[in-house]
Amino acid sequence: MNYRHLALHCNCGEIPEHIAEVGFTEDHQLVVHWWCTQCQKLVYISKPLTDCWRECPTREQSLEYALPRATGGTYEKEDAAFLRSIGVRV
Repeated sequence: MNYRHLALHCNCGEIPEHIAEVGFTEDHQLVVHWWCTQCQKLVYISKPLTDCWRECPTREQSLEYALPRATGGTYEKEDAAFLRSIGVRV
């Protein structure tokens, strides 16, 4: 699965150690909430789902598209074994 990282940070610049909740609002926004350990404040970040949709990676940006499968499966099996060795499920 290909995804794009959602950068989160408090106004003080601190990144969250733990996300408390992720949810949706009635007006179609993604909400992420956590406690900032630096400034000791409750932080809520909201983002319209239309913005989230636009920021999703395209098919051309996916690893499946960028790394075409080898014919005969030789490299495919070796790649899968390597990915499993570093903890990636295939």
